[in-house]
Amino acid sequence: MLLLLVGVLGSAGATAASPSGDQAKAELWTAMGTQWSNDARYTREHYVAAILGAAHPDAAAAAAARLMKNQADIGQVFATYYGKETGEKITSLLSAQTGIATEAVAAAKAGDKAGLADADDRWHQSIGELAKVLSAANPEHFPYDKTLQLLNQNQTLLSTAVTSFVGGDYPRSIADNEAYYQQVQALVGYFGNGIVAQFPDRFK
Repeated sequence: MLLLLVGVLGSAGATAASPSGDQAKAELWTAMGTQWSNDARYTREHYVAAILGAAHPDAAAAAAARLMKNQADIGQVFATYYGKETGEKITSLLSAQTGIATEAVAAAKAGDKAGLADADDRWHQSIGELAKVLSAANPEHFPYDKTLQLLNQNQTLLSTAVTSFVGGDYPRSIADNEAYYQQVQALVGYFGNGIVAQFPDRFK
């Protein structure tokens, strides 16, 4: 359902390990791992607050605002290697997805199946656009079909975690969330390895 409805558990601050001790690679892995983990952590805070926090409506809004900042942080990581324009495109798409995520959580909480389906359709369209931007930046190592497959897998795992939470099965949601978080780390490796392969001179 939603990539940005990510939940992070106790390991939220962890980052994917760099495959090399080289400083440039370590910096790349730290940047990628930190920003995607932050995205996961603040998304978890957002949907928990939105679903359970009727007595504190500002909590969900605060988490959503922090998510918006994180989209710019993720875009900046990619901009370091692909330029400002590509970074801004990525930020714009992720920011729009945060808005869709907010709508989807509200629809799920209200049992609005039509609203949820509409948000899901728009989410899939945005995921496809994100895959196109990433593939255009690195066609050899971020091929469109593979990138789209990974992002859609991300979405499926997240949908399972959110559905469990909406249904009140909180222990199950935590387990589902952990499976999603592990896949987030796989994405960090996918993007990191692709960047290193595309720019080998920067990682000698």
